[in-house]
Amino acid sequence: MYEPGTWITRVSPTPLLMVVAVNDTVTVTDLALAAYERALEPKRLQLLPGGHFDPYITQFGQSSAAALSWFREHLT
Repeated sequence: MYEPGTWITRVSPTPLLMVVAVNDTVTVTDLALAAYERALEPKRLQLLPGGHFDPYITQFGQSSAAALSWFREHLT
């Protein structure tokens, strides 16, 4: 019942950053990438190695740097 990809085309013109783990089995990677392809600009994709929790744990430096850069660009 939870299908956020259905609404992806309605996010624009709000800037969209998607941080996607390439081996995610919770938020399945191929569905996330398909949603990203349907999203309109402005958008950016940050792919990270690992699974669902790795952007918060082992890849936090990369994921937080991507978020910080995105926020600085779009919120200042």
